[in-house]
Amino acid sequence: LTVSTPAAVGYKQKESVETIGWIAFRNCTSLQTVTFEKGSKLKTIETYVFYCTSLTSIEIPASVEEIRGSAFFGCSSLKTVTFEKGSKLKTVAGFSHCTSLTTIEIPASVETIGQYAFNDCTSLHTVTFEKGSKLKTIGDSTFSGCTSLISISIPASVETIEDQAFEGCSLLATVTFEKGSQLKTVDGFSNCTALTTVDMSACTQVTEIGYRAFYEDSKLQLFKIGTRTPPSCGDKAFWGINSYSVLKVPAGCVDAYKNATGWKEFTTISELDE
Repeated sequence: LTVSTPAAVGYKQKESVETIGWIAFRNCTSLQTVTFEKGSKLKTIETYVFYCTSLTSIEIPASVEEIRGSAFFGCSSLKTVTFEKGSKLKTVAGFSHCTSLTTIEIPASVETIGQYAFNDCTSLHTVTFEKGSKLKTIGDSTFSGCTSLISISIPASVETIEDQAFEGCSLLATVTFEKGSQLKTVDGFSNCTALTTVDMSACTQVTEIGYRAFYEDSKLQLFKIGTRTPPSCGDKAFWGINSYSVLKVPAGCVDAYKNATGWKEFTTISELDE
């Protein structure tokens, strides 16, 4: 069953509905509340479902498996998004330009945060991940333009951070990775002009630092990495970092990094502290 009928001020979703279809509630500018019946069977929230500038909060049913791109695009009053306990969500996108959203906790079930998922959420200052996260991919431009985000800890399960994922996060100062990190490729931190510390000491499997990954991060002071073989670096991966930035690498690997293409932007390279 696909719902494609708009509502005025409030809407209660029937428990039998499995899909909320494309532009179902688009331009319902007075819609303030959306609720779901207990035991909801909803699985998919399609593209451009809600362009509702008065919507302030929503709780996503546990049954939902996918929130597609731009589903809540431009919901400028949306401050709170929560996920029902036991969420089955696998893919989340669709909250681009939700300029009042301040915090988000990504359910453990999520494997992909899709392209532009939280792009230009300019009030978003806290992003956390439920314990036991299965997240593998942080997509293109996922958090780009989140100018209130100050720090983030990436779950150990993440393997790929794609192009411009955090581009232009102008207050982002610290990026860390959980112990046991599975990270293999990283991109997407260009023009993070407040970034001072990147702690990838838990990342032992990195193979690639992407094109302009840390481009113009002019305040970078400390970069740690736990991978013994220097990952390949795309063009201008560290272009524009300051001259006093320190790179710390595993014991016995200093010379390898000094001689590796792309890593020479760091004038000081030393061993990680034990």
